[in-house]
Amino acid sequence: MSKEQTACKIWREGAVCGGMQWLARDWEGTQVEPPIGFSMQMGEGELVLRAQREALARVQPGSQGGAFTPLLWKYDVAEFFLRGEDAKPYMEINLAPNGAWWAAVFDEPRVEHPGFDAAAMAVRSRGLCDDRRWEAELRLPLATLRELGWDPEELRASACAVLRQKDGSYRYASTSMQVGEKPDFHRPWHWPTVQMQS
Repeated sequence: MSKEQTACKIWREGAVCGGMQWLARDWEGTQVEPPIGFSMQMGEGELVLRAQREALARVQPGSQGGAFTPLLWKYDVAEFFLRGEDAKPYMEINLAPNGAWWAAVFDEPRVEHPGFDAAAMAVRSRGLCDDRRWEAELRLPLATLRELGWDPEELRASACAVLRQKDGSYRYASTSMQVGEKPDFHRPWHWPTVQMQS
């Protein structure tokens, strides 16, 4: 299977379609069953990020919905990467199935932007998970994007997943996977421009 870039989509509020984008293959090209779905929607003054999967969620012990929580990537997590038209800086948002979240802003891959307090962002998040499915949502104020010098109408983005397996190993998937390379979500130069839908 070709691992071409798939543009992440942002749906304007009131769109007729739900706008869920499904990832059915991991970074190695192996089928992800069931697939994981992502959507990004422009709401009134906020960017709404959603993820869902029809499977049991492996959630970080002790994490709570709506709470800023580090190290979420050690369990099932949806990751959203955002940047403006310029490659610097960029933001990573981790969203756990139960609605716990974490975020950081980077100037270079994995080099944190000084002085940005992600935990202080006015983010709202929630999650629902049981033994058959999960869905999570995070609402990010557009004011935060503007503070970083970004135009919310001209974003580049990548939606990703880390899926922890029963044996403790991981599977990785992304809307901007690169052929023949090891999984690495921190590649802002590869992220496509989002498709704004009406």
